[in-house]
Amino acid sequence: MAAIKKTLGIALACAMTLSSVVATAQASYPNRPIRWIVPSSAGAPIDAIGRKLGELMSAQLGAPIVIENKPGAAGTIGATEVARAKPDGYTMMLSVGDALISSTVTMKVPYDPQRDFTLISKIAASGPVLVANKSMQAADLAGAVQQARTAQIPLAYGSYGPGSYPQLIMESLARQSSVKFIDVPYKGSPPAMTDLLGGQLAFTFTSTSIAAPMIADGKVKAIAVIGDRRSALLPEVQTFAEAGYDAFIFKNKAWVGLSGPAGMPTDVVQKLAAAARQVVRDPEFGKYLENIGFDAIGNAPEEFLREYREEYSVVPGLIKELGSLGQ
Repeated sequence: MAAIKKTLGIALACAMTLSSVVATAQASYPNRPIRWIVPSSAGAPIDAIGRKLGELMSAQLGAPIVIENKPGAAGTIGATEVARAKPDGYTMMLSVGDALISSTVTMKVPYDPQRDFTLISKIAASGPVLVANKSMQAADLAGAVQQARTAQIPLAYGSYGPGSYPQLIMESLARQSSVKFIDVPYKGSPPAMTDLLGGQLAFTFTSTSIAAPMIADGKVKAIAVIGDRRSALLPEVQTFAEAGYDAFIFKNKAWVGLSGPAGMPTDVVQKLAAAARQVVRDPEFGKYLENIGFDAIGNAPEEFLREYREEYSVVPGLIKELGSLGQ
């Protein structure tokens, strides 16, 4: 009996020591550099946001944040690395939602988007604007739909490929309005804008920060913006909802969020989320986001998860419904 008690005592002491070591490690987090995977090219808008946010959060946390660009495969290359990382808070991802939502439907990915990540904070969101070639007669969404309805050949729009938000929005618009568009896929917004300006496209989407000076110069026409309210950069441009298109896809803004691998310690998640909120809600950083067409969010992990689940419950099914897989 004495031997058993001694063994139990040693086991209990070891467990308490291990618990103390883990608690101490988490309490001192972070005590070394944090890797931020950004699944886009250096110099892209998301990369710029990541570097600005990382610099300011680094000061809050007292540890360096090192940005590593991992572009390719619609963000899934970087997301795969994060999903497989040790969940200790030292490997994170700052990304748009594609790698966790639409890309998981349009391609085969080696991770489960709903189980393999910890959502920490939605940093910012942006409602892109639908712009039209300046030669188009339409000046708003109702006019664009009417012009599409009477066109002898379906009007062409630029998307970023299967499952991209331009395709989902325009095909949803076509279905609701009983019109037809031609989808022309591009590798991103810049080449689509080039062809819009050159007259090869009737419509495409771009950020409000890029569109605003072009609209002011009369190079393109603003048709409508995505979101539940008008853009601060384009306050005169109506939302899709104001024009009568109020389904989820017409109000859901593209977002930039901070996440990590599944299984991260709760206190580490909360510490990261608190640092993100403090930075994002700073007026100077908020102004920086506004100037590039984003709304500052900085929400809590629970709210980010709830919003993500709502989006995931709609978008993958819509991609399949609209035949975005090319089947």
